[in-house]
Amino acid sequence: MPTTHKGWFDSVAIDYARCRPRYPKAFFAWMADQARALDCCWDAACGSGQASIGLSRWFDRVEATDLSPEQIAAADQHPRISYRQGAAEQSHLSSNSVDAVLIAAAIHWLDVEQFNREVRRVLRPGGLLVWLGYEPIRDAPEELQAWLNSLYHERLNPFWPPERIHVDACYADLKFPGCDQPLPQGLKITEHWTQNDLLGFISTWSALRNASQQVDDNDQARFLINNLSHELKQVWPKDSDQLTLHLPLMGRWGFLP
Repeated sequence: MPTTHKGWFDSVAIDYARCRPRYPKAFFAWMADQARALDCCWDAACGSGQASIGLSRWFDRVEATDLSPEQIAAADQHPRISYRQGAAEQSHLSSNSVDAVLIAAAIHWLDVEQFNREVRRVLRPGGLLVWLGYEPIRDAPEELQAWLNSLYHERLNPFWPPERIHVDACYADLKFPGCDQPLPQGLKITEHWTQNDLLGFISTWSALRNASQQVDDNDQARFLINNLSHELKQVWPKDSDQLTLHLPLMGRWGFLP
C-alpha cells in the first residue's frame, strides 16, 4: 500500500477542513505566473481541498486526488474542481494531461520515487511541479511564541512521525525530479486566530493525534493533552481576543524536461 495512507488525518477530516490554514492568494498568483499553460492542474494528495480552491481561480480545471475518502468528503465543492479518491503515486490521470502539479503539505507522506515517476507521466513537456509546505507559526507575542516553540520542537518531539524530519528540512533532503529552486521568500500564510482557532489547528497536528492515542499508557502524553487548553489561556495576551499569526511558506519548484 502506498505510504500516503497513514491514517493520521482520516479520523479528523472535518476538523482538518475547518482548522487547517488556507494558502494565500499571492502564492497561487505566483504559481499561475510560472505555469506555461493554465488548462489543467493536478492537486496531488489534496486533503480536504485547502489548495484546490485557490488553484481553481487560475486553472480552467483542477484534478484533486487524495487517498482518504474522509478528506475528499470534507472538501469544498467547486465547478472547476474534480475530486476523486486515489493515491498520489497512482493517480489514474491520463499521460501528458496536466500543465502543473502541486503537492501541498504532503510530499513527506509519499513514496517520493513513485510519485516522481507519476508526475513525469502525467505532466506535459515543460510542465511545472511545486512542492509546497509551511514553517511553524511566527510573530506571536513573546510568551505565546515561546510556548509554541517549546510545544512544537521539544514537548511534541517524541510524538512526531518520522516523516516530519523532511518538513523541518524544508523538503531539501528529498529528491526532486528535475532542476529546482526554493519557493520565493516572503510568501506566507496570515491568519487572524482566536484561542479556539489556534487550539483547533494544533489539534490537527499528527503529533497530537499520535499522543492522544497513547494517553492510556503514557504519562507524558496524558499530561500534554489534558493541559494544552489551560496552558494556552495562561500565555494568551489578556487584552486580545484575536491575534495575527504567520506561517512562512517553504518548498521547492521547477520545470520537468
